[in-house]
Amino acid sequence: MYLVRSRTLGALVLFLSCLPIVGVAQPVSELPVDPIYLWDEKPLVSPDREHIKDQRVYAVDNPAMIPYWPEADKANGTAVVIFPGGGYVRLAINHEGHDIAKWFAARGVAAFVVKYRMQEYGFPAPLLDGLRAVRQVRKHADEWGIDPTKVGVIGFSAGGHLAASVATRPDFIMSIDDPLGEISARPDFAILGYPVIALYGPDAHAGSRKALLGENPDPKKLHDNSLQFQVTDKVPPVFMLHGIGDQAVPVGNSLAFFTEVQKHNKQSELHIHQTSIHGVGMIQGQGTVSSWPDALERWLQQNQWLQ
Repeated sequence: MYLVRSRTLGALVLFLSCLPIVGVAQPVSELPVDPIYLWDEKPLVSPDREHIKDQRVYAVDNPAMIPYWPEADKANGTAVVIFPGGGYVRLAINHEGHDIAKWFAARGVAAFVVKYRMQEYGFPAPLLDGLRAVRQVRKHADEWGIDPTKVGVIGFSAGGHLAASVATRPDFIMSIDDPLGEISARPDFAILGYPVIALYGPDAHAGSRKALLGENPDPKKLHDNSLQFQVTDKVPPVFMLHGIGDQAVPVGNSLAFFTEVQKHNKQSELHIHQTSIHGVGMIQGQGTVSSWPDALERWLQQNQWLQ
């Protein structure tokens, strides 16, 4: 009798252990570790011109995102898509990509460093890649243990222009045959580090304009890609940082964009630092600007993207 009861009890425990626990995230297995190609339904471009020079990535032909996964016991369901800067000519993949991803993963956030197409393709290729990256994350949210309502973007310099483009132009359409076109590309939050915003006017970044739109861009494309004019009441919460003396991308870019954001989204913050540094990433010892990750962490916690 005891043996029968023990076997019955053991079977019951095994059965119960297989049931999902309501309200508790289930463990995720077999997370991808290799780069995830954004346009995985298409054949890869060959020959692939992508190469690395001086720790920068050049000539991306096959856009992809490199995943960084948090430890299972830290994962909180939030994800962030990362766009390194480089004037749409190159990607500062280390200090504005991998270092940022490691910071997020250490705080429980799944992070994806995007290698997007640049001057070799021009507009709208970078924007299409940015939108597709967000859609890919949402497509795989269940299997990757991600909350599809907690997917954000972060970008720096020209990567900030791309992140801001994704945040303000999520419904941009160029191809009607995108199999992921029905998935929302609107991020739930956006983080912009010393971003390029204006492509014409006194604060315009001429290098990004040329790389993205060519030597003599169409005036409408110039206006549409000057993102202070793209902010609507659909803009997500935005966190911004910029150096007041930035000589590469004038602080007026962030001021113009935030002026519009604050009209529509009161969860947003703008941090102007006493520095002339551009491309600071997470470098320490540079005065108050080096504290921006601490301010970002508090903002993410306040808005419940970090727990």
